[in-house]
Amino acid sequence: MPQKRITHILKDISQQLDQLLQTDHQPGLLGGHTGCALFYAYYYQLTGKEKYLQKVHELVLSSMDAMSAHALLPSHCNGIAGMVWCIQHLMNQGLVDGDMEEIFSDVDVLLGNQMIADLNDKKYDFLHEGLGIAVYFLEKETPSPWLTQVVTALEATAVPLPQGISWEDHFSRQSVPSLPDEPCYNLGVAHGVPAISTILSRIKAKGIDTGHLLEKSLDWLQSAANPAASPSLYPTLVNNEGVALTTSHSRMGWCYGDLPVAMALLNGGYTDKAYEILAHSIQNRDVQNGMVHDTCICHGSAGIAHIFNRAYLQTKEPLFQQGAEKWLQHTIDLYESAAGLGFYADGKYEIKEGILEGIAGVGLALIAAVDKDTDPAWDRCILLS
Repeated sequence: MPQKRITHILKDISQQLDQLLQTDHQPGLLGGHTGCALFYAYYYQLTGKEKYLQKVHELVLSSMDAMSAHALLPSHCNGIAGMVWCIQHLMNQGLVDGDMEEIFSDVDVLLGNQMIADLNDKKYDFLHEGLGIAVYFLEKETPSPWLTQVVTALEATAVPLPQGISWEDHFSRQSVPSLPDEPCYNLGVAHGVPAISTILSRIKAKGIDTGHLLEKSLDWLQSAANPAASPSLYPTLVNNEGVALTTSHSRMGWCYGDLPVAMALLNGGYTDKAYEILAHSIQNRDVQNGMVHDTCICHGSAGIAHIFNRAYLQTKEPLFQQGAEKWLQHTIDLYESAAGLGFYADGKYEIKEGILEGIAGVGLALIAAVDKDTDPAWDRCILLS
C-alpha cells in the first residue's frame, strides 16, 4: 500500500478544496459543498488536526444557512434530504453537536410527505426523487415510522415478474427518449432497483418487516443477467423478459453495471452470488472494457477501489482486497498523469468538489484505504453499506 503517496494526494485534495470552496457556493451532499464536510470530517479523524474539524463546522453552518435562505429541492443528491443526512451523520459520529429533532422537526414532516408522495407516484429515483429521502430517515438511530410507510408504498407499486418483483424506471425515459415503448427496469444504483433493494435491506436491519419485498427483488435482480458470458455480467436497462433494452455491455462503476448489483446482493445476504460477480469483475474487467476514464466515485477508479474495499471490510475475502489495491494504484497513476483528479466529460477533465464526481469523493475513498481504525460509514450516503 503506497501510503506515503496517498498522504500526499490527500493533502493536495484538501488544498484544492480550500480553493474551490472560496468561489463555489452550491449546496448539496453529493454534488456540492455539504459533501465536502464529510471529507474534512474523515480527514480530521485520520490526521487529528483541529483545522479540519473547524472546516466541518464552517460547512455545516453554510449548509444550514443555504436551507434557510433558498428554496431547495427535497432530493438526496443536491437537495435538503442529503444535506440533513450529512448533519445527522456528523452528529452520529460525535463531530457536530445538536439535537436533530429540535432543529429539523418541521423538515422531517416535509421530507416524509414528499418521499411517500413520490413513491406512490412511482418516482423511485435514488438521486433525484423520493427514494433517496429514505436514506436520511435510515440515518436516525431510532427507527422512523416513515420507513414503514416506505415499505407500504413500495409494496403497492411493485411489478410482479416471473423471477420475482421489480419497479419500473420512469426516470430514464427523460434522458433516453429512444427507449422502446415497453416497461423498463434499471439495474444501476443511481436510478434503479439495486437502490430499492439496498434500502429495503437497511430497513429490515432496523427491525422493520419488509415482507417478501427484499428477497423477491434480489431474486429478480440476479435473474436479469446477460444470457452469455461477457466482460459485463449485467446490462443497464431490461424489459419484462429481462432482455437488454440498450447495449448488453455496461461500464464498471458505482452508478451502473455489475458492481452495484453485487453490492445490493451482498448487503441483502446473497453472499455467494455477490462473490461470483465481484470475483468476475476483478478477474475480467479493466480500464478499457470497464470504460474507466477518471478517478471519480460515480464511475471512476477511486469509486471502484472503494467498492472492493467495502466488500473486503464486510467479508474479509482477500481477493476483494486485491481488487481494491489494483484500482487504488490506478487512481494514483491517474493522479500522476495529465488527467490528474479531474472528472472526465465532453473530451476534457474538470476539477469538481463533490462526492460523486469530485475530489471530495476521491479523498474519502483514499482515506478509507489507509485509515484502518475508522469505519468509512460515510458510504451509507451512496448505499454501499
